[in-house]
Amino acid sequence: MKGSVFSDIVVAIDIGTTKICVLVAQLQSNGSIDIIGIGNSPSDGLKKGVVVDIGKTVHSIKQAVSEAQFMAGCTIDSACIGISGSHINSFSSEGVVPIKRGQVTRHDVEDVIAAAQAIALPEGQQILHVLPHYFIIDGSDKINDPIGMYGVRLEANVHIITGSVACAQNLINCCQLAGIKVNDVVLEQLASAAAVLSPDERELGVGILDIGGGTSDLAVYMNGAIRYTHVIPVAGNQFTNDLAIGLQTTVNEAERIKKEFGSVSETSSDTIITIQSLEQDQTHDVWALELSAILRPRASELLHMVKKIIDSKHLNQTITAGFVLTGGGSLLHNLPHLAHEILHVPVRIGKPRLQNSIFATLENPLYATGYGLLLHALQKRDTATNGISGPILTRIVSRMKSWVSDFF
Repeated sequence: MKGSVFSDIVVAIDIGTTKICVLVAQLQSNGSIDIIGIGNSPSDGLKKGVVVDIGKTVHSIKQAVSEAQFMAGCTIDSACIGISGSHINSFSSEGVVPIKRGQVTRHDVEDVIAAAQAIALPEGQQILHVLPHYFIIDGSDKINDPIGMYGVRLEANVHIITGSVACAQNLINCCQLAGIKVNDVVLEQLASAAAVLSPDERELGVGILDIGGGTSDLAVYMNGAIRYTHVIPVAGNQFTNDLAIGLQTTVNEAERIKKEFGSVSETSSDTIITIQSLEQDQTHDVWALELSAILRPRASELLHMVKKIIDSKHLNQTITAGFVLTGGGSLLHNLPHLAHEILHVPVRIGKPRLQNSIFATLENPLYATGYGLLLHALQKRDTATNGISGPILTRIVSRMKSWVSDFF
């Protein structure tokens, strides 16, 4: 019924540099989710994932929320949101605690993870996620799930992700001004990975690059757990701006041309494209090959940055299952082939692995982050409702400190 608030509804808001996307899902009795509402609006108030104009951001969020509410037939008053930007940092840390009763309990695991995150942080930074790599009991082999095992000493190796307090506060404030309570703040590449990676890929070792409008978000998984994260300040907007300059056209027209004809292929094309000139009442023609000549160098730059990171962090042996490209920027024609040439691993395009949906449009890399945020919200809800159960790396609450409760 219109205007109703349903208790079985979960909502995700992907607040990107170029678009705001709201997804509304309804929980089913079997634990799956059905998408019942989608809302999209241009994003005018962010730059490289960071809010630079609160008024414009609030307006964009309201537009997308209104559209999603109308489609879903319910009122949206809370949501899980994503965060990205160059202020995001990550590193590994270790913690050690005694096993209090001789057999590892959930509390021992929580204690050792808390010990691993007891570190000094740069001013203005706060922990966003604490993600376990592995555990060790009494110096033995690495363990994924230590609960129930016997020993004296429990160690944990974790991946800690931090972000700017101010940047997170600004995102949360924009949502609140738009009438939305923020339930959780999630790193966007973790959300994207949840949406597009298979369990086998995460177990064998895989890299994922989410190419958004303002940033490209990199994550590497191995043995089912996160191994590395990095935010690269080169993304879709740079591709668009390069086209606007190279083709002497407006930014809006360059964005349209990129979406319709964008390619990084070196093969020649005899297609002629008519585009709007900077003088808006005039047009001129360009060859499709000219687009590739502009887009390919920028794509190569981004992929070589990824290759440099992989090499410098000695992650080559980690990505045995290859690389997955997702996000709107991954839709450039022939990008997987170029990525394969540079990274020397199998490359595929990652689309959301939908459980149930009547919306075929969601099977698109553009919605990877939004759908992943829904899955995160669902997992957190299950953890809160049913307690801790299942494999340790998916059931330990990834955030040991709540950004939202600290801020408001």
